[in-house]
Amino acid sequence: MAADVDPSGGPVLGTTQLKDPVSMVEGWCLYDLGRPRQSADMLEHQCRRISPHALNTRARYGLRHALALAASGEIERSCESARELLAFMSVAPSATVRTDVRRLDREWSRFRGNPVVRGLRPALANALGAGH
Repeated sequence: MAADVDPSGGPVLGTTQLKDPVSMVEGWCLYDLGRPRQSADMLEHQCRRISPHALNTRARYGLRHALALAASGEIERSCESARELLAFMSVAPSATVRTDVRRLDREWSRFRGNPVVRGLRPALANALGAGH
């Protein structure tokens, strides 16, 4: 990436798309520690700071935010959060993102009767098929 250049002339190590990578990772760790509500709050704040043009980064962390919302019982917010991101899968295919989509699919399967979840099943299926 052309943006991965340090003003000193050297390469930049690590992400250039996240304003605060430590907080983003902390948000995901909270999910892994079984604290999805706190995770969703932190990830939501950090996701707002990602550039609209960083599609892969937005999809990666935005889907993790949607997963944390679903795990905390906020299924409609989870669907709302994921709706736009699922469309990015064809533009920014990523094995890591597909893994998160599969996790989201498993989490949403608990809410199969929810009309919002049912409405997103085709987009989810398309996203799971992207990149294969």
